[in-house]
Amino acid sequence: MERQGVSNRDFLALDCISATFGVTAAWLGHDPSVLGEHWGYHRRTGTVDAEWPVEQLGIHRRTPEETLYDWYGLVADHVHHADPVRAEEYIRAQLVDGNPVIAWVDTFHVPHSSFHRQQHHSHRIVIRPGEGDDKAVAGSLRIVDRYQGSLFDGFMDSGTLLTAMSSDALGEARRGDPDWRNRTVVVKAGTPDSGRARETTTQARQQRFHSAVARSARSCAGTDLVIACADELRTTPDAFTSLSPVGTIEVSAWFGELASQRALNARFLRAAAESCALPSLHDRAADAEALSKRWEMTRNYFFLRFRKGSTAVQRIADLITETATLEKEWQARTRESLATSGRQPTGRTPDEPEPLGPTGAVP
Repeated sequence: MERQGVSNRDFLALDCISATFGVTAAWLGHDPSVLGEHWGYHRRTGTVDAEWPVEQLGIHRRTPEETLYDWYGLVADHVHHADPVRAEEYIRAQLVDGNPVIAWVDTFHVPHSSFHRQQHHSHRIVIRPGEGDDKAVAGSLRIVDRYQGSLFDGFMDSGTLLTAMSSDALGEARRGDPDWRNRTVVVKAGTPDSGRARETTTQARQQRFHSAVARSARSCAGTDLVIACADELRTTPDAFTSLSPVGTIEVSAWFGELASQRALNARFLRAAAESCALPSLHDRAADAEALSKRWEMTRNYFFLRFRKGSTAVQRIADLITETATLEKEWQARTRESLATSGRQPTGRTPDEPEPLGPTGAVP
């Protein structure tokens, strides 16, 4: 799938939200790497009915909608349709206008999902405008799913899609979520003065990337919040050896979203390295990739082992602390990389730290 010379086939994400907005940004001719512009942690606002302390921490300081608006002036129209009929009418009208549509679906009804006919799970996909032979497939719509767990680019029967969009299971999603049934998002170009990223010069782009990296790398306070969560698990491990089904999904999703964000951070740092002519940021991108793998392995360990008792909970706490400590080192190295920007280095200096080593296997 290509649009305005930008391909999304090399873009994928470890979470479906980033995947759908990344695909849409690429369709509109923009670099989706900006979705990884930020990292760090903050305490979530509002009441959170948490079972594990990590649930109290937010990962994303800005939504994809806010990021795409700020960088490219793109605006997102969220619509909650009254019923599947009106949802289909809206989708088809948007596709005729050439606009991709992000839609919520229940994977139980999605043929390409590994959860098909097995498990109800909220997911997002992109319905893309048809081109050429695409329009010849009667009764079907072109679907793009660039979530790494269910890669797909093909057709889905419109009746199946609408069933997936209107499933009652979407009304029973994660804690604090709204009713996701019959919901869509369409991302479009805004007015000429939308967002702050109106500058198109090379110098302006370089400054934008440099400022974004510096802003995220400036503080390590967030990692201290994560370590505090690990300390709480370690202090009273017996209190965390059981979780409700919803709690299990929430904690697993927290680790998964964190792994996804670090992978997006790596993509952003590679783009910043090219834009700012800072090769050392490629090493920082490699660090972020290593951190992504560590968080993904921690997620797998949690999912498979946390019910084994207090020893497993303590091991999870240790893994969290170890990775958060590596994140502090990563942020410090990123600040060092930025400090060399005035010298425009051509490679790693003798006193510059090596990239983080291999993550190894989680026992």
